[in-house]
Amino acid sequence: SNAIGIIFPNSYDGLIPELVRHRTMASVPFGSRYRMIDFSLSGMVNAGINNVTVIVKKNYHSLMDHLGNGREWDLARKKGGLNIVPPFAQSNSKVYHGRVEALNSILGYLSKQKEKYVVISDCNVVHDIDFADLLEKHKASGADVTMVYERAEIPEPIKTDNYTFT
Repeated sequence: SNAIGIIFPNSYDGLIPELVRHRTMASVPFGSRYRMIDFSLSGMVNAGINNVTVIVKKNYHSLMDHLGNGREWDLARKKGGLNIVPPFAQSNSKVYHGRVEALNSILGYLSKQKEKYVVISDCNVVHDIDFADLLEKHKASGADVTMVYERAEIPEPIKTDNYTFT
């Protein structure tokens, strides 16, 4: 697919503090069998994305237990595969406060990747997005960026968390 997948497991932890006291939003159970990250991760793998990076921030022990080495998604590989990147992956990095800072903290790692396209996802939504179709439509459009979103009211905890919304 010529794309790398990047998943942010902590982006919406503030919305459910009771459930993420000791885990990330990504490792919150769904349907007694799955975790929230399974939807984004499976969607990427089903689209042929075999290089997936999970940029963790805090409380990621249960997420690492769930993901293991990526074998369940056929991502246990020497090149590409599943990469879990902690917040202090590089000596000059500090805990990030948003996606841009998180991506900046692993810029050296990202610049070494061979894929031309990047698919970024959070773990707060149960979905069945066809990332392969999305990538094809993105390529055909010639756009620099393609976003998938749904208009919704911004939850109060996020409104007051130093984010800028336009």
